Amino acid sequence: MSRRKTAALRVAAWLLCALSAAARAETLIVPDRGTVAPGGVLSVTLTVTNDSADQPLAVTLPDKLTLRARGVAAPGIVLEPDASRPRQASVKPGGFLRARYAGPLPEGLSGNLVLEPVDFAGPAIGVTVAAAGEAPAFAQEPTPAERKAQAAQAAIAPSGRDTARFASAFSPYEPNYFSAGSDGPTNAKFQVSMKFRLFNPDTQTPFLEKLYIAYSQTSIWQIGESSAPFYDSSYRPSFFFLDEDVSQWPFRKSSRLGLQAGVEHESNGKDGPSSRSLNIAYVRPTYTQPFGDRYFFSVSPKIYAYLEKADNPDIAGYRGYMDLLLKIGRTEGVQLAATLRKGTLDRPYSAELDLSIPLAIASLGNLGGYLHVQYFQGWGESLLDYNREVHPQIRVGLMITR
Repeated sequence: MSRRKTAALRVAAWLLCALSAAARAETLIVPDRGTVAPGGVLSVTLTVTNDSADQPLAVTLPDKLTLRARGVAAPGIVLEPDASRPRQASVKPGGFLRARYAGPLPEGLSGNLVLEPVDFAGPAIGVTVAAAGEAPAFAQEPTPAERKAQAAQAAIAPSGRDTARFASAFSPYEPNYFSAGSDGPTNAKFQVSMKFRLFNPDTQTPFLEKLYIAYSQTSIWQIGESSAPFYDSSYRPSFFFLDEDVSQWPFRKSSRLGLQAGVEHESNGKDGPSSRSLNIAYVRPTYTQPFGDRYFFSVSPKIYAYLEKADNPDIAGYRGYMDLLLKIGRTEGVQLAATLRKGTLDRPYSAELDLSIPLAIASLGNLGGYLHVQYFQGWGESLLDYNREVHPQIRVGLMITR
């Protein structure tokens, strides 16, 4: 291994240790009531604890909390803070801080839900939304924060609701990141990936709620060369069915099995000898097994058949028929992902490792996203080089979603 790569690995390891040592705050969300009426107001208490034995913790409470229902295609639930609570405070060593938030439930939500925070690091919560026409359990007089949220919801114009529904149909698909490294001229690799839910969550056919279109772009940018040209880009529009929780294993109720199946086009937008393109049909089961309350391991093989590959007829010899994605780590903390491929020929393979470390910690100003360290080795990092072994590459940058 070269000195440059050894030094990069040492820097990444040092940053990992430093960030782990600096994370002294733990957050917890607790709903005020276990059952909420459809279209009613969800109120929660946010607790921030300082697990340091000797240092106070400076806390800046979020302007809002956004929760998303796991496995349900529905708008995010936006909770506003109680106006009486200051946004900034200091928590003494071993102490805690509590703040109340409340907001209306989107139309169409019902049943037992697992709500996950979107814009901050924290554990998921469980609530039950009673079926239409049923009175919610533990009904109480609305709090001032709940009354404020109800009034704000009633004041939203119909056009604003349409905009909110449209925006809620978009969500991240594959990881979004921008990272740079050097193996010769400095280069950057970035990925942009979003999916769009085609049908509103209140459709009468549940299957339709799980149909998506998506667009992903992965580019390699030679920022260290004259005029900083783009070396290659892969453009991947797709159409698929996605259910993130089709069933639970009977012997492990905490585990989760998801299923995705669809078609995908991939091309690099070039012509002549540099043109690359293919169409595939694929199926992707994803098994996730948690360990305790905070850690998990997942296995996600993407198994595909080539529908068209005229520009690169021998691509199966270098890419094979499956991408294997493995993930391990802490649900709201450090995670390591590995994407592995093996072609049908003897030698071709590829391995891409992605380490992501949350940056939303007080000592770094509560930055958004994750520190991203990526390592690639093997054949075909870009579609242009599908049949060529490239030099191993280490990049460091920012991952926005993972």
